[in-house]
Amino acid sequence: MTPFLTQVARHLYRTFGNDLHRVSLVFPSRRASVFFNAYLNELVEAPLIGPETITIDGLVSRLSGMQISDQISLILHLHQVYVQETGHDETLDDFFFWGEILLNDFNDIDKYQLNASDLFQNIKDIKEVESRFEYLSAEQKKAIEAFWGNLGRAEGSVNREKFMAVWNKLPAIYTRFRKELLDKNAGYTGLVYRDLIEKLDKLQVSQLESGCFVFVGFNALNRCENKLFKAFQSADKALFFWDYDEAFLNDPAQEAGLFIRRNRLEFPMPDDFELDAGENKEQKITLVSVPGHVAQAQVIHYPTLFKSEIKADRFDETALVLSDEGMLVPVISAAGARFRQINITMGYGLQDTPVYSLLMLLVDLQKNSRKVDGEQRFYHRPVMALLKHQLIASAETKELIADIRTKNKIYVRQKDLTQTPLLNLVFKHQSSWEQCAVYLMEVLRYLGMRFSSEEEAPVNLEGEYLYQAYLSIQRLADTLKEYSQGRVSIALFFRLLNQYLQRVSIPFEGEPLTGLQVMGFLETRILDFKKVVLFSVNEGKMPKSTPVHSFIPYHLRKAFGLPAYEEHDAMYAYYFYRLLHRAEEVVLVYNSATDGFNSGEMSRYLFQLKYDSAEKPDEYYFDFNFKSAGNAPIKVSATPEHQQKLLRNYASRKLSPSALNTYLDCKLKFYFRHIALIREADELLEDVDPRLFGNLFHYAMELLYQDFIGREVQKDHLKALLVNKHKIDQVVRAAFAKEYYKDKDLNDVRISGKNILVKDHLETYLVQLLKNDLAFAPFSVVALEGQYEAPFELNLPEGKERIILGGTIDRIDESASGTRIIDYKTGRSLKLNFREIAQFYERDKHGRPKEIFQTLIYSEIFRRSTGKNSLLPTIYKIDDFFGDEFHPEVIRNGERLYYEQVAQAFQESLDELLTEVFSSTNEYEQTEDERKCRTCPYNVICRRG
Repeated sequence: MTPFLTQVARHLYRTFGNDLHRVSLVFPSRRASVFFNAYLNELVEAPLIGPETITIDGLVSRLSGMQISDQISLILHLHQVYVQETGHDETLDDFFFWGEILLNDFNDIDKYQLNASDLFQNIKDIKEVESRFEYLSAEQKKAIEAFWGNLGRAEGSVNREKFMAVWNKLPAIYTRFRKELLDKNAGYTGLVYRDLIEKLDKLQVSQLESGCFVFVGFNALNRCENKLFKAFQSADKALFFWDYDEAFLNDPAQEAGLFIRRNRLEFPMPDDFELDAGENKEQKITLVSVPGHVAQAQVIHYPTLFKSEIKADRFDETALVLSDEGMLVPVISAAGARFRQINITMGYGLQDTPVYSLLMLLVDLQKNSRKVDGEQRFYHRPVMALLKHQLIASAETKELIADIRTKNKIYVRQKDLTQTPLLNLVFKHQSSWEQCAVYLMEVLRYLGMRFSSEEEAPVNLEGEYLYQAYLSIQRLADTLKEYSQGRVSIALFFRLLNQYLQRVSIPFEGEPLTGLQVMGFLETRILDFKKVVLFSVNEGKMPKSTPVHSFIPYHLRKAFGLPAYEEHDAMYAYYFYRLLHRAEEVVLVYNSATDGFNSGEMSRYLFQLKYDSAEKPDEYYFDFNFKSAGNAPIKVSATPEHQQKLLRNYASRKLSPSALNTYLDCKLKFYFRHIALIREADELLEDVDPRLFGNLFHYAMELLYQDFIGREVQKDHLKALLVNKHKIDQVVRAAFAKEYYKDKDLNDVRISGKNILVKDHLETYLVQLLKNDLAFAPFSVVALEGQYEAPFELNLPEGKERIILGGTIDRIDESASGTRIIDYKTGRSLKLNFREIAQFYERDKHGRPKEIFQTLIYSEIFRRSTGKNSLLPTIYKIDDFFGDEFHPEVIRNGERLYYEQVAQAFQESLDELLTEVFSSTNEYEQTEDERKCRTCPYNVICRRG
């Protein structure tokens, strides 16, 4: 392989010899100049002064003497011109998006030297096309007629009128904007190009210091570049070198040759230069299908895909080329395991760093702050995310997170977030965009000072990220102060900040001519490598399908010679085939997975290689089959240690009836919770879920009846409560304070959003319960949320043991019928009847009457602890509250159940269950009913989540 740049260097060295310093080489990219100098260095036999190398943009900027402004300042300036020309007082927020579109259109107009008045002409009569546009071809005139003819048929439509209102103002906006920029000696790229070309003449070119300008490896030229080349050509100060493959040059249907065919004729190469395009080489091309974005990077570790081992002995040996910048980190990670030296040419996007995520969280924090009673509060989501962020997390933040979760703080007070100087800096509300800019920079400066004092790390990446972000915010703030005239909202500032930071790239410093080359696709222009691995060769990535936002419709773009999607695709096709045509080995990898926006379709270029090329590529299909036959059941065998742990725990504290229900539902869940002691994670509850609703209801009922403990409740008492709206509101708010805000002493309970509906529902249920209780009055309240426990003897093989069974009984009351053991249930579709005791122990049967089982255990505990009889197990089922008749009694075989009727049989079954629970030979198995796993907190451990 003889690289194209080697061929150019050899020709120039042979032609100019020691006079190379009189030559200026113009390249499409800086990377090409580095490679050229390396090849030239290999050719020279004695020390000499080398030629100047420069990019085309650098040459234009030098010749014009103008400064290219940044995009945001240009859009802000354009907004001022728009307001002045149209008289519309459109906000910068509304203008900014289509201001970007307008700026891109103006850039194209100038790069292609169009007459803006002609382009934005309102053609009222198709006949005007013939007379006004004599300089256009018949095909171009036809495209104009097609556009204005279609628009004329939309006469009277609202969208047409809006379009024309803006369209008619564009010539004046363009002219004024361009003039004001020229007065400042600044502009966008197209303006700088056009101004130079319109001023440049043959004499000016001939007086340039360099004896010869060599233009190397260009492809798609805009009209300004074309005229610039002609100016140098006519002054006899230019040489041109084009790189191409005869295969696509001589095929008119091949889009890759669209521009190069024209360029060769207009700007011929030197007669004594013979291009070696590598037609006679032996080449191996391999197409690799990989199901996954990140997984593509692993192909470099599969030697069967390559004819020879991947080496990085020379800078032009191997290139890993990325069509998608998102592949940078996976490729570096994969290559780093094998190669000590990797040269990354594309830079690392700031948006992929922890600093960017921190800034976006700070923005989110400011967006979601509010004042309540004069106190600044922040929404919990950004607060929690910031406290967990790697640049902020500390021992103090862990305590804060626990406190916020424990007290369910949905909006956190600013004064609760000031434990450290950094937190005091972070959690401050800002009221203007200027304050926000200073605030963000102060946070970055504080973190930067902290990282600069940490000398352990050999490479301070975080410090560099912080520095680049700080500079970017400072530049943006300076630009806004100069052009905004005080009309920037905080929302717009945040939007501009996000856009600005996404364009910031942090350069990697390294030796560009050493090691494995990792580069973006467009950085490979006019470079050649022996081995090329190109990733993400998918349709949409190659060629890159970027939507063209433009005020200039497609027909008019074609009519006036502006680039459209065809030219964009042709440019990509040229770069793709040019990269391949000298390589000895090419591996083209595409992602075959259909997920997100990825269709899993290979690029059109791969189809062309498969079906149009003489040499058919090899194909490999990787298939990572992650589907297994199913997860093996999880089972834990009990040990004597487990048994002793349970016995120790529940000899002194209560084993609850709900724990026994857990055991019957799933033994493994019981093991996780009561033996392994794996606690469920505390989560902030912004919305009231069924469990929390039940807690609210229980506590509100306790408060509603607490004045009647030890007293008889008459019907008049209940009627008085029914009309006491203040009392009901009071107990509901107290329930929210305790259960939702986790602060029983909270005086001012604010209920907002969806919780207003929850409060209304609670009050409705409380009122209906009071109405239902009228049927049972008079009754005496014995206890509310009463704590009861009783000892149980276990006859284990190892000997007798004693444990305590107990829990909280929601309500106990007495009437002439007996003592009711009442359990409130807010769940749905619960059963209040059963036939036989055995039903309670049918573990995997759907609809097991576990609520009745739990109430019977409470009855047994109460009987043992008080000695009372005539117990009536009762369940207040919330979805029965509004029926014609309310019957909360537990029913057995169609009759109301008194606990004494089943006490003996139930005790025996309960003793048998407890013996099993505390056995040292038990097996803690998963439930077979996977429906139970949907809401289980341990379903991830069991692989059923």
